[in-house]
Amino acid sequence: MASDKTARGDRGIIEVAKRAGCSIATVSRVLNRPESVAVDLRGRILQVVEELDYVPNGSARALRSSRSRLIGLIVPTLDAAIFTRMLEGLESRLAPSGASLVHSATGYDLDREFKEVRNLIEKGVDGIVLVGSCHRKETLKLLRDRKVRFAVTYALSEDISVPCMGFDNRTGGALAANYLADLGHKHLAVIAGITRDNDRASGRLEGFLDTAERRGIDRSSIVVVESPYDFGRGRAAAKIILKQNKNVTAIFCGSDVLAGGALRGCKDLGLSVPQDISMIGFDNLDIAEYLTPGLTTVDVPARLMGEQAANYFLADQASLDIHSRVELETRLIVRDSTAPARHRQ
Repeated sequence: MASDKTARGDRGIIEVAKRAGCSIATVSRVLNRPESVAVDLRGRILQVVEELDYVPNGSARALRSSRSRLIGLIVPTLDAAIFTRMLEGLESRLAPSGASLVHSATGYDLDREFKEVRNLIEKGVDGIVLVGSCHRKETLKLLRDRKVRFAVTYALSEDISVPCMGFDNRTGGALAANYLADLGHKHLAVIAGITRDNDRASGRLEGFLDTAERRGIDRSSIVVVESPYDFGRGRAAAKIILKQNKNVTAIFCGSDVLAGGALRGCKDLGLSVPQDISMIGFDNLDIAEYLTPGLTTVDVPARLMGEQAANYFLADQASLDIHSRVELETRLIVRDSTAPARHRQ
């Protein structure tokens, strides 16, 4: 049985980081690669470690014998906190095991993603986390040829040989369509992300359109505008839609960022949400609750997804299959930006 001292150590790395005023990852680096941390900060952390009598548990056999204890995360963007919660989930599980996380963004460019993967492999990472199931064939081939453990997030790959920790984006879009149909909305619009090379954006859009059609809404009548995930672009897209389509009473946005901009676009046109226009977002970012009105949105379990991805990288070979495919659920969070359909004045 583990000693009381070891048990305290297993729980204590968070307290060490809190008292030292740094991240969990920095504490982990001091304990495993002290030369990588500035002398003053290293001294402060070690002093807290001594004061708390902290003993690291040395867990995660899969990473104990690895080359670098380094995991790479490659995301399309780090703007607007879309992927930040997943990153936090990864770090919260990896750091106590002595692993560190490095991340980079590709700007939704799959060629750039290939280059980032190659760079991380050259740096000797033990594993790489990717976003979505749409990647260059060369990227997956490189990872397999070099025998680098990898997994995709934010999607469920149709290829059963690809480890994934994610959710069905089509189901998320369907949740939004069903809710608007339940409220009596028949004249709909979508501000989607750019669907090219983006299975998450295309899945949300197709799930919404297919479900709306099954609910008796003519698919061809739904106004669709694709836009980069940007507040200003969401604002502009909403104004274009609503100026040109006077009958639209509800807009589904492929991200909360687009929805936040779209809310401002409605205000610019003198339209009230939800009295004139109902609005639904996607992601359930922290900002969604604090917008005016509070944003109805599809919740993505981003932090849990990061934790599950970390579990996969920390697993030993015997338990790898258990962690290699994890399906998470999306759910609709209803706030004040949606209401029963009314004709626009």
